[in-house]
Amino acid sequence: MKQVAWTFITVFLIVFQLQYAIDNIKAGLFWFLLPASLVICNDSMAYSSGKAFGKKLIHATFLKLSPNKTWEGFLGAFLFTVIFAFAFPVALVKSKWIVCTYGALSKNYPDSLSLCPLDPVFVPRMYKAPEWIAQLLGFDYIRVLPVQLHAVVLAVFASLVAPFGGFFASAIKRAYDIKDFDALIPGHGGIMDRMDCQFIMVMFTGVYFHTFIHQGKECCPCQPFINRSIRW
Repeated sequence: MKQVAWTFITVFLIVFQLQYAIDNIKAGLFWFLLPASLVICNDSMAYSSGKAFGKKLIHATFLKLSPNKTWEGFLGAFLFTVIFAFAFPVALVKSKWIVCTYGALSKNYPDSLSLCPLDPVFVPRMYKAPEWIAQLLGFDYIRVLPVQLHAVVLAVFASLVAPFGGFFASAIKRAYDIKDFDALIPGHGGIMDRMDCQFIMVMFTGVYFHTFIHQGKECCPCQPFINRSIRW
């Protein structure tokens, strides 16, 4: 049974989901770096917020499976990750080699860098601000990149859903009575201990990108089914 369990982990958590990582990179390094950074930010802020405020404001147990995790860490990570997601794309889009697709860059590089067409999601647009923001800031319209709004959606997923990839990995480790998958990184375990949340984030980013940003382009064999389900 132990061998069967590790076989399923290899197939579903690595082979299947890494297909999305390859597709994301081909769509532009932006779509690989942003979600990876969101998970790192969420993980770091959860640790920092938990250490600073853990069980000082909310005494209820967050998750019995991981007793060291706290509500303060979870909520603090959510807040900081959303803020980071809104700001970080502004820095990334300044490097054209990050936002250009693999197909555009692979033709006569580096000359292709100057000819690479910029995706509309990376071009600033004017949006009408919600009433409470307009009253707070004093103006009715705000100029932002469309990708900043998409990044906030990814941040919400990275904060609310992606951590459960880590909780699932914790359940596997406790089932086999081990603290970490390996000891390659002192104090953090092995590579698998750092990647448990990244895999599910990569898959969500791929599906979200091809469903809501570049509609009509299939990112995986299951994409037609996903599009059909959304239309229903």
